[in-house]
Amino acid sequence: MVGSHTASSHLPKAADAGSPRTPTDGTVISAWVEHRNAQGRVYWYHPGERRSVWDKPDELKSARERAMDSTPWREYKSGERSYYVNKETKQSTWTMPSDLKAYLDSIPDDPPKAIAARPSASPRPAPGEAGGASTPLSAPGSGTPEPMGPGTAAPRQSSSIGGGSNIRSAPLMYNSYEEAEAAFISLLRLKQVGPDSTWEQTLRVIVTEPLYKALRSLADRKAAFTKYVQELKDEQAAQREAKEEKLRPAMARALQQQRAGMLKPYASFATFKKRLQDTSLWAELDDEAQAHTIFEAIRHDAREKDAVRQKHVNTHNRTALEALLKSIDMQPTTLWRDVHRTILESDEYRSDARLQTMSLSDMLQVFEAHMATVEGEARAAQTQQDATSRRKDREARDAFHAMMQAHIDDGTMHARSTWTTYYAVIRHDARLDAMLATQGSTAQELFYDRLDELERAFATQRRHVQAYMKENNILASRPSDWGIWREACQSSKAPEAIRTLSERALQALFDECLYQAERDAREARRRAERRLRHAADDLRYACKHVDPPLDIHASFEEIVPRLRDLPEFRRLAETSDGMDVARSAWDRFARRQAEKQADARHAPGRSRTDYTDLDDASDERKRKDLSRAEDPRAVRRRTEYDT
Repeated sequence: MVGSHTASSHLPKAADAGSPRTPTDGTVISAWVEHRNAQGRVYWYHPGERRSVWDKPDELKSARERAMDSTPWREYKSGERSYYVNKETKQSTWTMPSDLKAYLDSIPDDPPKAIAARPSASPRPAPGEAGGASTPLSAPGSGTPEPMGPGTAAPRQSSSIGGGSNIRSAPLMYNSYEEAEAAFISLLRLKQVGPDSTWEQTLRVIVTEPLYKALRSLADRKAAFTKYVQELKDEQAAQREAKEEKLRPAMARALQQQRAGMLKPYASFATFKKRLQDTSLWAELDDEAQAHTIFEAIRHDAREKDAVRQKHVNTHNRTALEALLKSIDMQPTTLWRDVHRTILESDEYRSDARLQTMSLSDMLQVFEAHMATVEGEARAAQTQQDATSRRKDREARDAFHAMMQAHIDDGTMHARSTWTTYYAVIRHDARLDAMLATQGSTAQELFYDRLDELERAFATQRRHVQAYMKENNILASRPSDWGIWREACQSSKAPEAIRTLSERALQALFDECLYQAERDAREARRRAERRLRHAADDLRYACKHVDPPLDIHASFEEIVPRLRDLPEFRRLAETSDGMDVARSAWDRFARRQAEKQADARHAPGRSRTDYTDLDDASDERKRKDLSRAEDPRAVRRRTEYDT
């Protein structure tokens, strides 16, 4: 609501100016006096304070009028009519808002505390006259104000001071910036400022108007002008859009009714104009730009409809082609050229007109998608087949392992078994036949893996048994020691790991210990024989260097006294069979020397004959076979537990 405007002037003093009076009937008469200006607008004058106001003083207001002051709504007069303005939203209306009416109806309609005094017989002179009392300003033109839309408010009306031209205009007063802005915008509306007007043009028109000074700074005025012009442009755009919304369906119907039908998605504006420029609808257009806008909207709708139609066709074609591809027996290695030829020759393709319009690239995409499905199914089938095969192979290996474990438990398979002997046992077993059809490890490889485990366990048991026997000085040097050996292993003094061994395991361990004892004895004899042989060679070599030379025709007994001084002879004499070895060495030395002398007589040069060692040809001195004795792990020794 517009705030009060106070104009002060020198007024003649009245005898009744001052505090309110009380008439004889009891009604309080206010000091305020009601007047009307030349335009008929009411204002109030206080003689004692010598000021006038546009707004009714509080003491003259009724209870409902005072209640309205607590709301954002303000009531203004336009002639005989009242209109209401919301000072917060700037909304104006000719009728009282329902919420305001409901609020005021709840207030008792109490009369005002005082009534205005009647004006004197000679009214106060109007502003500009002699004695010039100040009078509120009225709006220029004295026209009837109109309620404004949201964002505007009824301006504080003002008028030029009547009378002589030597009187200056009174300043405009507003309660808030929004009210001042609304007053300035009302001036722009009054001057019919259009949306295309510039600030410079508008300034020349409004600069002399009183409401031009409603806003104090030039920046505020220009900002209000910009806001007003933008509102006009928005309003004009809304009107233009509403008109386009009205003309667009009408033009679309006009195109549909023509022989050529609806506008094609690829049509140009020239075609659109050619088809409609002779109709009355074309004349309703504001300009060609509006025609372009409507054309783009109609063509956009046509393109959307065509896209929907094409989408339906594509969906149908893809569905039909997928069904056709499913009816063809395809493998992951099937080629596109073969499938394409089959599609073109099929009855489904020849009978479907829409399918025949399908592009080759779209057909190839569907084929690739279907081939991906075929390949996926093939991979899934292969994966399932591989899983089945692996499960079958695992079951066959588990069965073969179970068979070997059963044979280990009953003694058929042990640490000294061979594949040859074990194969003879299982060659007719179905579990071996099942292993032949598997991939991965063979039955023989599984056998050797299990045999390695048995041999490691057997070696551990053998070390424990040998340590126990050595500790108790029990030897296994000949087969007859089996009884003593077994009794020692089964005695209560034996460790539990040995005492709990089965009879078959003990027999195998005894055979192994017996074999090792025999092997050690053979090695000891071989080493002793080698030492004696080396000692004999040393003795023969020493005989060559005895001085004076030995008589090669003498017997061993005759030559012994001379040999006793030789260290080589003494080493042989200390052994048990040393004398026999020394005799053999002397005989060989004497024979060899005699042969050399005979050769020297017949052929002084190099001997023509390679003489052999005659001693080696005898039964006692035959060369031993240097090949190693049988190893039970290479050639399995036949023992009782093999049967």
